[in-house]
Amino acid sequence: MNRIFLFLFSYGLCVITMSHLVLFLNYRALGHSWESVFRYIVSTLDFKIMVVALAVLLLTVSGRAPLRLPSGKE
Repeated sequence: MNRIFLFLFSYGLCVITMSHLVLFLNYRALGHSWESVFRYIVSTLDFKIMVVALAVLLLTVSGRAPLRLPSGKE
């Protein structure tokens, strides 16, 4: 049950932070170069949160779950 909540929480963080990072691409329309825009995106807290949330998401999906036997059989 905890893995489900961890998955949903990290997925929500990924969605929110990625949408913020896409909004930062509007700086390109203001005349900034691609290099300065990407350098700014990498330096923001949103990018760091997205990387951590993606790592947690990857661990919850690929991590092994404990093996449980059916309750009637041992």
